[in-house]
Amino acid sequence: MNIINIKPKIMNKKIKQSYLFILSVLLITIGCSNDDNAGSNIEVGLQDLEVTIDENPTDGQVIGTIGTDGSAGQGFSITSQTPSGALSIDPTSGEVTVDDASLFDFEANSTLTATVTAENAENTVTVTVNLNNVSEVSAQSLEVSIDENPVDGQVLGTLQVTGSTSGFAITTQSPQGAMNIDANTGEITVSDASLFDFETNPLLTATVSIVDAQNPVSVTVNLNDVLEITIQDFTVTVDENPNDGQVLGNIQANGNGTLSYSITAQSPVGAMAINTGTGELTVLDPNLFDFETNPVITADISVTDGTESISATATINLNDVDEVSATNTNLTIDENPSNGDVIGVLQASGSNLTYTITFQNPAGAFNINQNTGELSVADETLFDFETNPNMLATISVSNGTQTVSANAFVALNDLNEIGEFKYGGIIFWIDPASNNSSGLVVSLNVQATNVPWGCLGIATGATGTAIGTGQTNTDIIMASSCASGSAAEIASNLNENGFDDWFLPSADELNELYSNVSIVGNAITSNGGDVISNSYWSSTEVDINDAIWWNINQGFNIPKDNDFLGVRAIRAFTDF
Repeated sequence: MNIINIKPKIMNKKIKQSYLFILSVLLITIGCSNDDNAGSNIEVGLQDLEVTIDENPTDGQVIGTIGTDGSAGQGFSITSQTPSGALSIDPTSGEVTVDDASLFDFEANSTLTATVTAENAENTVTVTVNLNNVSEVSAQSLEVSIDENPVDGQVLGTLQVTGSTSGFAITTQSPQGAMNIDANTGEITVSDASLFDFETNPLLTATVSIVDAQNPVSVTVNLNDVLEITIQDFTVTVDENPNDGQVLGNIQANGNGTLSYSITAQSPVGAMAINTGTGELTVLDPNLFDFETNPVITADISVTDGTESISATATINLNDVDEVSATNTNLTIDENPSNGDVIGVLQASGSNLTYTITFQNPAGAFNINQNTGELSVADETLFDFETNPNMLATISVSNGTQTVSANAFVALNDLNEIGEFKYGGIIFWIDPASNNSSGLVVSLNVQATNVPWGCLGIATGATGTAIGTGQTNTDIIMASSCASGSAAEIASNLNENGFDDWFLPSADELNELYSNVSIVGNAITSNGGDVISNSYWSSTEVDINDAIWWNINQGFNIPKDNDFLGVRAIRAFTDF
């Protein structure tokens, strides 16, 4: 900068005016610069916004506008909100609107909030939206048609509601007391079935109020006219101990069409029977008509015309009389007894009693002592377990005035018998010391024909002859070096009818088989087996060269290599 020194004394007027002009321009420039800087740094004060609106607005609905302290705000924005996404704001005007109307639900969010700021704001503000709870529940009226004469508690229908409600109530109904409503579910049921009578009330109505619903709804029940039945309870008094089939009386019922009667329940069970066409009640089990046990017998009787059903109660009061009693008796004996053998005594009480068999199965099986009630065998041939394992005699007991009946149940014990197909074969010997619990059976089939005994020239040590040694003989032979291809091996390898412990019989075991050959042979053939031949190998060894074979009733020594004899295996059994 060049500095000009001007002496005040010689400064002329023209120069002085120039300096004043320059100074004025400088002052104006500085002043304008300061004004511009001051305008760009002004901060705006924002004001909180709180409003109250009804729940369930629409998307875009205006909530309000953010207020300021007089200056214009710029760049409005929401920095946070609860719930998220509920509100939006216009960045220029600060207008707050609904962004997601589904969040404006009083039950879920009774108050919604947001924090708002602006680019030139000196503070953040809170937007608070309080929701009014408005009615959101609506329902449909219910109209149904049912047959008259329903049952108490029968469901008529359920009110269909849109929205969530906390309760239902019947405010009025005609006739009064006809219907109930479940306060939680809106299910309508029959309260008093007697009011649902077409002739009296063909139309029943009710008005129902619903919590949170603006208007009540109506319930209309139209009744169908149906055929109706009337019935009377039945009561009678009879002496205890009646007879089978004794008539107790008739159920009185009236109705259109054909009526059908049935017992739906009775106490005690099985006491009475009813004629389905006439309603006649009769004694089914006289033993239950006992004053000491059942002084009162009842039954629930149902009568129907095929469309409508109605019930009544039958009550039988018993008179206590001097009586005879007899008790069903269970008896057990072994099968195959002898005629006259005592089976047991029927259990009965009373004075001057006489006993009579009124029924027996099989017929002719039993006799009874008419004075003592002792039951005995009348026909021994009928006491066969395989034919009649359970037998029955119905016995009448009388003192001359009163008669009662009781059953004697006779169960037969199954005994093992010669010629019986059991334990995989036919029984041909029963050990007399086993109490009928063990013995020997023979195979239904021949295992081989025309085979040698085997082990020629070798002493195996299988020399047992008695009953009970066949298994030991066979085991000895099978343990020897010459078992392959032997008669003992053929028998030992048999697996028949679920058993694999067969063996070659000893000499005495074969003798026992042939002693019962008639019974055993018939049983074998009747069960589809092979006929017993005259000659089979025994497991009894004589020496290194010979073994015993059996022919009908006699055993013979024969060379081991003889190949015209057969093999018939046996096995031992026990049933304990």
